[in-house]
Amino acid sequence: MNANKRGMTLRLLSILAVLALVVAACGTEDGEGGGDGDGGDTTTPADGGGEGSLLEEIQDSGTVTVGIANEVPYGYEDEESGEITGEAPEIAKRVFEELGVENMEAVVTEFGGLIGGLEAGNFDMIAAGMYINPDRAENVLFTDPDYCVLESMLVPEGNPNGLSNYNSVAETDARLAVASGTVNVDYAVWAGIPEDQIVEFAGIEDQYDAIAAGRVDAVSGTILTVQQHADVMEGFEALPAFPALDEEGNEILGCGGFGFRYENQELRDEFNRVLNELQETGEVQDIVEEHLGLRSLAEEAEDLTLEDLVGEG
Repeated sequence: MNANKRGMTLRLLSILAVLALVVAACGTEDGEGGGDGDGGDTTTPADGGGEGSLLEEIQDSGTVTVGIANEVPYGYEDEESGEITGEAPEIAKRVFEELGVENMEAVVTEFGGLIGGLEAGNFDMIAAGMYINPDRAENVLFTDPDYCVLESMLVPEGNPNGLSNYNSVAETDARLAVASGTVNVDYAVWAGIPEDQIVEFAGIEDQYDAIAAGRVDAVSGTILTVQQHADVMEGFEALPAFPALDEEGNEILGCGGFGFRYENQELRDEFNRVLNELQETGEVQDIVEEHLGLRSLAEEAEDLTLEDLVGEG
């Protein structure tokens, strides 16, 4: 009987010892088990905790991985050199230089897969010139904008359908190509273009292949992307730049920026801080002018913030 009691006591002491270790490992309510030290706030595993934040991981490794859609001139892989370049990656490279990160790698994906790829952790951020809008901001933590640009369409030379903007397509039977996941899909719908005239494509370049093959009558996009294709596609022209309209007929200012996961706010905040500093020195404007052709596109964005475009930061 005494032996049994002694055995039960030993087992109880062992259980209590294990529980004590578990409690110690979990930390206390004053933040000893994690957080950034500001008022005892806790962080998610991906943004801090005991393993370090994503910013620290990137700085320690010296490499940041960005998501791009292979869209010239915003973010693409140069066919000859294999280098990741374009307006957004080049600005991101300069920002990360200031943060002590010298190497950039890229994951090329269809534009419509960029947000899903970011959420899945396939890359650290989006550097594809993505437009900032309230819908996207529900899933993406954006920076302030670095450029603003108008819309255009690629049409056959002579503009046989007499198109001038999205609304004009609705007045014809022209078939309009849009890339899945882009704002152009919304612009087409808001303009009242019938569903059977809106032709969605997975990739940016797929649209241009389609118009070259006669499967669509026009391709939508920013004036920069459309003009780049018009310059190299014989028999086609870019419409004069025009603003898109929202559901109520108000003009939309299309401005692009960089996207991060909400759990990586520290990384976004540091990136945004340096981005703003480079805008003040004119370096962002220099890069935009080099890759997008017009310095005014960056100047349009100089005084705009994320709050101006989505109403919240």
